[in-house]
Amino acid sequence: MSPIITVIGATGVQGGSVVDAALKSGIYKVRAITRNVNSDKAKALAARGVELATADLNDEQSLIKAFDVSVPFL
Repeated sequence: MSPIITVIGATGVQGGSVVDAALKSGIYKVRAITRNVNSDKAKALAARGVELATADLNDEQSLIKAFDVSVPFL
């Protein structure tokens, strides 16, 4: 089972670069945190095999849920 890396801002430029690198490595399963899983950018990530999670940076519980099962940073 591949470790999961969770990326905040995955639909943006910086987060998108992290997603690209993680997918290219072939080591990680990628989870993208976004406010809108129905946006075109989020759908494009899903088409690449990225798991989508909805969260709001102002809602702690939504972030805890989105990060559930992620591998801790070592």
